[in-house]
Amino acid sequence: MKTTTTIGLTLLTACGAAVGGPVFDLQPGDFYGSLSGISSAQMQELRGSTEFDLYQDFSMEALGGTDTGMLYEGTLLTRVVRSFQTGNLTFNFRILDANPDLAGQVKHIEITGFEGLQTRVEYRSEAGYGDQGPESASRSEDGGTVSYSFGTDFDTSESSMFFFAMLDVAEYDFELNNPQATIYLFSGEQVTLDINPIPTPGAIALFGAAGICASRRRR
Repeated sequence: MKTTTTIGLTLLTACGAAVGGPVFDLQPGDFYGSLSGISSAQMQELRGSTEFDLYQDFSMEALGGTDTGMLYEGTLLTRVVRSFQTGNLTFNFRILDANPDLAGQVKHIEITGFEGLQTRVEYRSEAGYGDQGPESASRSEDGGTVSYSFGTDFDTSESSMFFFAMLDVAEYDFELNNPQATIYLFSGEQVTLDINPIPTPGAIALFGAAGICASRRRR
């Protein structure tokens, strides 16, 4: 499934120097293989207001060969949060509501739309918000794509923890950056989703001015 609506927003760089902290600043071309989780108690910059939640169902069928039929069904949650401390945005992601009767396993997820932006990465370790976090993160040479990789222990009876990219901007232009998420299985199948928060173009002129929320889908 794809959502294709975009909204016109202004991309503004936050004032001051790039913010540091106990998360990994993933530069273009970087690989970081030691994601271990962090909580808002450990890093108060993670605390903030939710600008929107976007739930997107997705599924993948076998490519062919000896395997046939549906391999994976689940939901991608994209949550954008504005930090109380800095006013900057964090893109958070979870894979949840997977069908435990299917055999597919998520290997990694690539998120585009980060070219020219700082991306500090980790996953949230708070209890009650998922079972597995990604093991590693990498960034493309042009800086536009951040990839989070899971191990083989992440199966379809589990949901992922929130994994995130902390940005150095207070506003984000969805139409200009056209963010997408591509989810890959270990068996090679993949699906791409457009990340767009507003179902009606022009409903809110400026992202973050009043907060927005996409409708939640329930199975």
